[in-house]
Amino acid sequence: MIAIGLLIIFLVFATLMFLRKMPALIALPAMAVLIAVLARLGATDILNQIVAGGTVKLAPVYVAVFAGAMMGRVLIQTGIAEEIIKRAAEFGGERPLVVAFGLMLVTAILFTTLQGLGAIITVGSLVLPIMMSLGIPRKLAGVLFLLAFATGFIFNPILFTLYRQLLQLQDNQPMPPEVLQFAFIMLGLMVVFVIAYALIAAKRSGEVLLLSAVAADRVTQSKTTSPLKRKTVRPIALLTPVVPLVLFIGFNAFGIKLDFIAAFLIGSLYGVVTTNLSTAIQTLTASAIKGIEDGAPAAILMMGIGMLLNALNLGPIKTALEPLIVSLPFQSALFYVAFFGLLSPLSLYRGPLNIFGIGIGLFTIMFGTGILPALALLAAIICVVQVQNICDPTNTHNVWIANFVGVPVEGLTKETLLPAMAVCLLGLIVAAVLFF
Repeated sequence: MIAIGLLIIFLVFATLMFLRKMPALIALPAMAVLIAVLARLGATDILNQIVAGGTVKLAPVYVAVFAGAMMGRVLIQTGIAEEIIKRAAEFGGERPLVVAFGLMLVTAILFTTLQGLGAIITVGSLVLPIMMSLGIPRKLAGVLFLLAFATGFIFNPILFTLYRQLLQLQDNQPMPPEVLQFAFIMLGLMVVFVIAYALIAAKRSGEVLLLSAVAADRVTQSKTTSPLKRKTVRPIALLTPVVPLVLFIGFNAFGIKLDFIAAFLIGSLYGVVTTNLSTAIQTLTASAIKGIEDGAPAAILMMGIGMLLNALNLGPIKTALEPLIVSLPFQSALFYVAFFGLLSPLSLYRGPLNIFGIGIGLFTIMFGTGILPALALLAAIICVVQVQNICDPTNTHNVWIANFVGVPVEGLTKETLLPAMAVCLLGLIVAAVLFF
């Protein structure tokens, strides 16, 4: 009976999100409360265990979000992000193919660090007009920017901080090296996929796109919606976006746990010091305030996820779900690949395979039952997250990109779903070989 109730709750709220009648920020806490009612939890316990306890459940994750958003604002206010993008465009000159791929590379690098809708708007407002000035159709430009973002986001700390929570690592434990190894494998798969997709899509469009001659000044002086004027930035400051990633990977390589929050703070300091030391304090203060504003939607979403996580971990709910999960034949590598690969679209609309939706509870129960090796399950999550990050119409970045290029947000989903599923399947095959 409880299992049927859970299915009804999911279907109702998935439909509401699909029809855009209710945002995920409201849907997830509402689902958590209804699941607690389904488990016959008292009103006081719902307020204490689900609402209050859930809001702080993932506190390390959304504090990392705020720290990352602060660094994103440093990159924007100091002009570092704009300088990197403009240099990439200038480097291509009259070689539009180089310009397009250069902009995608820069976008991917930036989003190993940047996060939040504010960063998407700032970078997209610079990159997308340049891409479209090359003759790339609006929809294709949006898809390429989306793919570049998702490629870099593989290493974004918001994900790695959440992975630590799922693996239940102690504060002094570094991330297992196998996780970073698999993330690099997914990066390689995405790079190959993105290049192949861009070339095939350009040829399929039937227009002279990436190979047409474009003057360098047309590219570098392309109009953008960015209010920023170009600032002079020292070359050493252009390393700022990769500082947190280098620190995180470097420390973990030597078996030392470095929190991404510390890495972001160091990166922010590096950025303001190497651009303008005299205004470093003012820039850092303003970036911290704006960063909290930028990170607020993600933090509220994390609070809702925490509530949902607590609700799905209630005794009656786990008792109802565990037999269903344990009965699945995950001993078979073939079933493992087919299950997560073919069902990866269930990560859309905050569905049962969405780590930023109802899937957080399902994956937590799966970790708890030990039905799969922990690293195999985490690798599956990394694969499925790519489908969600690229294709989910409820993502704020998908909505903004679609609006900017003038296409329906579902159009981006239709264009990218099958290719993203193919990358997911390839990643799962590699994971089955490595972790089974």
